[in-house]
Amino acid sequence: MVTDRPSRDRPGNTPRPGQRRLLLDLPFTEPELVGLRAAVAAHASESGMPEERIDVLVFVAYELATNAVRHGGGHGRLRLWRDGDTIACQVSDPGSGPPAEALNIRRPGPGATGGRGLWLVRTFSDSVEVEVRDSPDGGAEITALVPYAAE
Repeated sequence: MVTDRPSRDRPGNTPRPGQRRLLLDLPFTEPELVGLRAAVAAHASESGMPEERIDVLVFVAYELATNAVRHGGGHGRLRLWRDGDTIACQVSDPGSGPPAEALNIRRPGPGATGGRGLWLVRTFSDSVEVEVRDSPDGGAEITALVPYAAE
C-alpha cells in the first residue's frame, strides 16, 4: 500500500527555474494505484500547487501509471519534481514503451476501444517525452510536464 506523505519540514517555496526539487519517488503496482493518486495530490499540495492544477496532475499521473501497469509489466515507478513553475511527472516501467501510433497527438475516433490515455496526457500537459531504453533490461520512461498555473 502507498503510504508516502510529504515531509512537513520541507520548504514550500518556489525553486528558481532550473533548480529541481524532488517531491515524490514511489514504486507502484496495480493495487497501489489509488494510494498513488493520494500521494501525488498530497505532495503537489505541499509544494503549493493550486487545487485546480492538482486535479490535472493527479489525472496525468494516474493515466501514466495505469498504462505502466497495463502495458509495462504490471508495475512501475513514479517520480514528481518541481522545476520552477512546472511539475514533471515521470513514470518508468520495464515494458517496451508505447507503439508509434499511440504517440500520435490526434484524438482517437469515437469507435476506438483504447488509445485515449496518452492523448489525454498530452492534452493536459505542456509536453510529453517518451524514452525507450535500449538495454538488455529494456524499459520505457514517459515524462509529462504540468504547469503550476492554467494558461
